[in-house]
Amino acid sequence: MIEKFLNDAAGANLCELMNLGPEQQARHKAFVGLTEADLALLVELAPVIERHADAVVDGFYVNIQRHPELEQLIRGVGSNWERLKRTQRAYLLELFKGDLGPDYFERRLRVGVIHHKIGLTPRWYLGSYSVYMQLLAPIIFKHWRWQRGRALQAVLALDKVLSLDAQLAIDTYIHSLSAELNVVSLSKEELEQRLNAYNNLIDRVAHGDLTARVETAGELAGEDDLSRLGGNLNKMVDRLADMTSEVAESSNAMMVSVEQVRASIGAQSSGAAQQAASVSETTATLEQIKATSQQNLEKATALKEVADRARAEGDQGVTVVEAAVQAMRQTRGQVEAIAGHIGVLNERLQQIGDITNAVGELASQSKMLALNASIEAAKAGDAGRGFAVVAEEVRDLAEQSRQATTQVQGILVEIRNAAARAVRAVEEGNEGADRGANLADRAGETLHGLNRVIHDTAMASQQIVAAVRQEAAGIDQIRIAMGDISQVTSQFVAATHQTEAATDQLTDYAALLQNMVKLFQVGGARFDFDHARTLHRTWVTRLEAFLGGRETLAEEEAVSHHHCQLGRWYDSEGLQRYGHIPEMLALDAPHRELHELIHDVVQQQNKGQHPNAAQVMVRVRALSARII
Repeated sequence: MIEKFLNDAAGANLCELMNLGPEQQARHKAFVGLTEADLALLVELAPVIERHADAVVDGFYVNIQRHPELEQLIRGVGSNWERLKRTQRAYLLELFKGDLGPDYFERRLRVGVIHHKIGLTPRWYLGSYSVYMQLLAPIIFKHWRWQRGRALQAVLALDKVLSLDAQLAIDTYIHSLSAELNVVSLSKEELEQRLNAYNNLIDRVAHGDLTARVETAGELAGEDDLSRLGGNLNKMVDRLADMTSEVAESSNAMMVSVEQVRASIGAQSSGAAQQAASVSETTATLEQIKATSQQNLEKATALKEVADRARAEGDQGVTVVEAAVQAMRQTRGQVEAIAGHIGVLNERLQQIGDITNAVGELASQSKMLALNASIEAAKAGDAGRGFAVVAEEVRDLAEQSRQATTQVQGILVEIRNAAARAVRAVEEGNEGADRGANLADRAGETLHGLNRVIHDTAMASQQIVAAVRQEAAGIDQIRIAMGDISQVTSQFVAATHQTEAATDQLTDYAALLQNMVKLFQVGGARFDFDHARTLHRTWVTRLEAFLGGRETLAEEEAVSHHHCQLGRWYDSEGLQRYGHIPEMLALDAPHRELHELIHDVVQQQNKGQHPNAAQVMVRVRALSARII
């Protein structure tokens, strides 16, 4: 692209490179007869030309489009018509600025370099100056149509500037062509020597030796294309070696990462399986809980019915107790009335006793009088015999009256005693009635409290029924969610199996990549050491998975420290090249111990002595970190 060619030439000052200083620039202007008056005349025309600039540029490219080879050349360098038109418009206006100093010369030379780079030969761009003259001359003559002499001077001034530009373009083209001729002017022997060196380099690289370089100073000296080719070959091999090392490190890291992913996937797979089992158990438990919840709902409903009946019976009991309390109070009133009647009866009995006492005294007196009358009648003899008979009868009647009053008094005593007992019974009945009333009051209060408790129990039973129903609904939702979790877990288990298969493929790819990288020698034994470190990390990862029950290992796989990748390198090239380094010599003991511990871990784990294997694994981790 044109922009790229400009960047290639941007670092050099072309005027200095072509020995075109201020003095030489002045000679070029003088040679074409360009004066300050000519430049002033062109500056005067600048506004006119700017008005017609687009039309002039369009006419210029209409002429170019008539030649397919030019149009193909423009497309080949990645440019387009609009970009070229903007560039040509800027160049056209620059012709009429009157500033032809060093910067102008530098820009013209750079245009010449671009023409040479894109393959635009002088026969094309020299003709373009004539096209410009054909397009601009009519505009100038039209502007100064009444001043033909002035118009002619302006056209000549423009011709001088275009001739100067043509000289500079030709000079640049010739200079570039001469430089190319100098580049290809090598002797046949030197050319063969360089080609042989390059072929040798390419052959060594083809066989995997990325330490090869073009080292002879003469082969890289100079600015010719072959010298640059040698330098580029060295850069290419350097970059290829760097890329190989990076690929080696990446493949090693990839191997470790794949093993870690494998272990992680194993853990995830095991965890997913356990989770699936837990989900199944949880689902079964939820079914049991649901059945239990249904039973609880039935029992809670029955409890609610019992509580409702208890509440109704409690309300009825309160009513009965209140009626009993009222009846006890009425009974006490009646007992008190009976006690009053008995008191009146006692008074009447006392009065009757008084009367009977009086009658008894009268009977005694009558008997005494009858006795006296009998005595007197006896004294009277026969005359008093009739009176004596009457007196005897009166005495008998008095005796009978006395006996009757005695009996009545006995009866009254018994009645009085019975009344006294009745009074005591009434008093005791009053006390019992009082106690019964108090007990009935307390029973009423207790029943009221019990009734409140029953009401609260009934309310609580209703709430229990509602809560159990909500619990049953929640259990159904949990059961549905557990079904979804079970499905997702099954999908996750299937995905882990697919991922395990993918990691197996990645392991194969990483191993293939490592084997391919081994074909290249990138200098020293650094790559093999990196690979050995990777294998040690992989072993630690496998041991971790082995202890977790996600992988199986046999004792035969736990080789000695002489047969692993690091051990083989250590016993051969490692000691030969770095045996003088104390740290290298100090590596042997921990490396040997590490392999012994690895063998011990595998042995203990396979025997079922898992705690012992876990304890030994702690030492393996520490030793592995030291060695790596």
